Parts: sequence; C-alpha cells; structure tokens
Amino acid sequence: MRSNTKANNPGLPNLAPKRLILAASMAALFCGFNAPAFSADTEALIEKLREKGVLSEEEYQEMRTEARAERRAQALKEANEEEKKAKKAESAASELTGRFKDGFSWESGDKENSISLSGRIQADYRSFSNDSGSVTSPSGASADTFDIRRAYLGVTGKLYNDWTFELTTDLAADTIEYAWINYKFSDLVQTRIGAFKMPFSYEELTSSRLIDFQERSLANALVPGKEQALSIYGSPTKWSSYAVAYSNGKGKEGDEVNATVDDKDLIARVAANFAEAFSIPNTVIHLGLGYTTGTVPMNTAAATTNNVPSGRTEGRGLTFFTGPGFVNGTDVGLTEYDRKRTGIEGILAWGPVKLQSELIRANFSGTATGNVEFDRDIDASYAALSWLITGEKYSDFYSPNGSRNLKPNRPFKKGADGWGAWELGVRFSKWDASDFTTTNPAGTGVITAASTNKADSVAVGLKWIPNTNTRIYLNYIETKFDTPITGVVDGGANATTEDEKAITLRMGVFF
Repeated sequence: MRSNTKANNPGLPNLAPKRLILAASMAALFCGFNAPAFSADTEALIEKLREKGVLSEEEYQEMRTEARAERRAQALKEANEEEKKAKKAESAASELTGRFKDGFSWESGDKENSISLSGRIQADYRSFSNDSGSVTSPSGASADTFDIRRAYLGVTGKLYNDWTFELTTDLAADTIEYAWINYKFSDLVQTRIGAFKMPFSYEELTSSRLIDFQERSLANALVPGKEQALSIYGSPTKWSSYAVAYSNGKGKEGDEVNATVDDKDLIARVAANFAEAFSIPNTVIHLGLGYTTGTVPMNTAAATTNNVPSGRTEGRGLTFFTGPGFVNGTDVGLTEYDRKRTGIEGILAWGPVKLQSELIRANFSGTATGNVEFDRDIDASYAALSWLITGEKYSDFYSPNGSRNLKPNRPFKKGADGWGAWELGVRFSKWDASDFTTTNPAGTGVITAASTNKADSVAVGLKWIPNTNTRIYLNYIETKFDTPITGVVDGGANATTEDEKAITLRMGVFF
C-alpha cells in the first residue's frame, strides 16, 4: 500500500524543501492546517502525513531529520543576529558619527556624548567723516580702518548626557572668551562654573553673531558681560527663565587679588515671554529684569585703574567718557565702595516687526578722600525698531535668554532663486552720566575737561543673512555729544568735535 502511495507520488523529489512544501500543502488540504514555516510544527505535520499514508517510513525519517536540521540552522541564524545587535548596542557609546548642521559636530551612538568645533570670524571696515574730527590720538580709534573684530575658535561638548563644557579663545584679542563646565540636574535647575556671560541684559546675552546691529548699544558698557563666576539657573516653563550668579566682578580673566575687600558681585535675572504663556501665535511679549550688587576696592590714587565704565561710540570711534576712579587717598578705613546695577528689558514683536528696548542704571556710592560721601549714577538706554523685509518671524528664533539663530526662508545659493533674509533697523541710544562732573570733590567722580558726560546716538542698519552661518552688516551711526570733546584731530592738536559720524561694514561667518 505504501509502495503504491510512493509510486503514485512521483512529484516527491529528494530535495527536502520541495518535499516539505508539498507535505505542508497536502496537510493544509486534508487536515485543515495552515502551511507553516520550518519549525517544531513541521514535525507534527510530517507525523500526520505518515499516519495518513502520504509519506513512507523512509520519507518520514528523511524529512524529519531535514526539518530538525533546518530548525537548528534557523535558530543559529537568529542567535547570530541577536549577538550582532547586542554588540552594536554595547559599542554605540564609543562610536562617534560626524555631521554638519550649522556647524561641525560628532555624536556617540547613544547620543549621550558629543563634541563640536566652533568658530567665528568678523571682518570689519570703519570709516569716519571729516566733519566728526577723526581722532588719531590719544585714543587712536576714529581712524578709517579695516579690523578683525573677533576671531573665535573653540570646542563645546557633552559627557554622559548631563555634563557640558566650552573652551573658546579670541585669537584677535589673545584672550579666553569662554571656559566653563555645566551640570544639568533638570530643565528647572542647572549649575555652571567658570568664565561665561552673566545673567544681565537681553542685548548682551544675544551672541555677537546674531545681534541686530553691527555693535551693541551705548547701554552695553554698563552690563557685567563675561566674568568668572558660579551660576544656578533654569527654566520653570518653556516661556520663562531665571538665573543667579556669584561673580568676581572683574571680567572674564579677572581673578580675585584683594584679600581685604570681599568685592564679589551677586547677579540675578528673570525673564518671560507672555505671548507664549497665553498661546498668542507669531508674537513675542518679553519682559526681563536684572540686578547686581557688590563692592569694589577703593583706589588709593587718582591715577590707579578705575572701576567706572567708559563710554565709547557705537562706531567704535571716540571714547567720549572716561570713567573716573573713586579715591580714598590715605584715609584709614576707606577701602571699598558699593556698586549696584539695575536693568529692565522689553521686546514686542509680531511677525516680521520687532521693537526692543532696555534701560540700565549703574549706581556707585561710598566715602572718598576727606570722608566725603558720594552717590553717582550713570543711566543708559536704547530703543530699536527692526523689520525683516523677507518675512521671517521673530518669534521663530526668540528665546528668553537671547536671540537664537535665524534660518532664512529662502537661503541664498549661487544658481538658486533664494536671496536669504534681509533686515532693516533703526536704533536710538542715550548715555547720561551727568552725576560725574569736573567740579565734583576730589576722588568722588571727577571727569576731565576733554570729556563729556552725555551723548545721544542714532544707528541705521541694513543686514543681509544669506544663510544660517553668515551675516553682512552695513550701518550708519551718528553720535552727538552734550559738550565738545577734545583730542588730536585731523585739523590739529587740541581741536574739539561735537559729534561723530561713521559708516561701518562687517562680514561675519560662524560655525
């Protein structure tokens, strides 16, 4: 009977795969089974086929052996694939993948470690009108000149997801610009130590790569800027931020050298975008408040380095106000004075139009030579109106802690039809240090007769943003002084000027 069955099934070849397919098909027809892959179920099907007389004993034994071999091969293949996956996952943390996205960076497979190369080159040209009386000495700053304004090179990185760091130098000025280590507990709490920007002033917190005009306003001279400090900061919500810093108060490379005066600065800032809080689209309603307080060592002679900021034009020309020091002479016990700074910042933006303004006051108080008390203020402010002619929206690159990078809607590229982003702006700035005069008591903030204590500036700017990593500025700046300032000018020694007019150009590239 079985021999007949075998004879009646000439289509059963000696090749196991074909035989198994035939067997599975017949099982599906006669037994109601679905045709399976090679597995343990295959052996059960072969057993059924033998019982029904479809397979001879010889065929049954051969097919069962081959099915088991196939099952072992499949299991070995699956084991090898799982081993490869495990090895790949294990080595992911040590494998770096490079990419370019607005800069050059390398990231580990598990995304917990990364390192980026950063750089910035800003090549400027400044030209001053003859009417302004271009000063060549003593400041030497208002001569027509080409200038490498900044040449940064640095590295930033992330370690084990929560540790970040940066080390950046300015090759043009031969200084360290940033050197800090940061630990992120959460979005709510982070801590940073090293040299970095203090939490004060939206204009200052916006990188020089991304500011609206070629130079920051007159008010920027009053802000802390980069200093060596410890900071705690965070974002309670997506639309708000806070920061507190404890600083040497002596600039980015200023170590503490005074063992008798605890002249640290406490700096704090809060900021919020109420448009995002209330879900108002394409809009920015920003309010920020900043405050600093600390003490400064008193000078022992008028000629020693002062700690009162100087005022220089936005065209980086004349220094119209040289900050005088406060002097204690030889009076015993007069070792320090108080320095406080307050700032308020506001931004209103809707679509491609933005109004931005800041008011900053720096207060200096204490007792100088002869036990004469002083209380001096410098007030500075600006208001700027900007328009993105090409239609980009300011809300797309806003953050509470300084503007982010703008990506043009249609980047410029040779042979393409995009022309990048274009921005037109006008800014008005004021400087008022009228508390500092030539007639103040000695050591309490006396300016020289060659200086002025008030200035007003207007800047008109056109900015082209061809792509995410390039900026080209063309600015016209006119600064008027409350009283004429004196210097060595083109017209001769000790000539005076009542204003300064400048045209400035910058091409900047960064990554």
